[in-house]
Amino acid sequence: MTTDTFHYFSIHDTSVKPYCLPDNFRKPEKWVEKENSRIEYELYGGVYNDTFDLQDALEVIDSARNFETICSAKSWCLKNYQTVFPHLVTRLSIKQKVGLENTADLIIMDRIGTGELEFYGHGGAIEEDIFTIAGRVSWILNELTGENFAVVHGNMSERQAQDFKKLWLAYINQLKH
Repeated sequence: MTTDTFHYFSIHDTSVKPYCLPDNFRKPEKWVEKENSRIEYELYGGVYNDTFDLQDALEVIDSARNFETICSAKSWCLKNYQTVFPHLVTRLSIKQKVGLENTADLIIMDRIGTGELEFYGHGGAIEEDIFTIAGRVSWILNELTGENFAVVHGNMSERQAQDFKKLWLAYINQLKH
């Protein structure tokens, strides 16, 4: 039996322009380190078809339940970060539960606590609550940049979502200098 008592909300933000990365910027050290670590090891789902595009990635993030499919969209986002970055940040305030299937031994503590995932004593851990849209984009942003100042958990509030977007805006502004 599952007991999900988390609060869900959706604050739609259609203004992607403020969250665009600069055309030319020097990637911060954490970003480069994370990028280099991915070259050696891509956790699941590095495969997507040649016609996969921004709308496909966003549709997967917004509605897919299959973990490997979500990982494929994440891989596309990591390779096409300039295009997708602002769309990811705007979705930080869409904390709608989509759910997750075919997780094998994935560890997401928020969902082990609700009974939606079983803990097997081992497995890959994801700090973000990727059962939600906001959690998925948080996971992708953090995987891309190596940052962790905005991690979406099951108990994230509307105010925290807005604060996280402000933190990403400050991050983007630092890249401009």
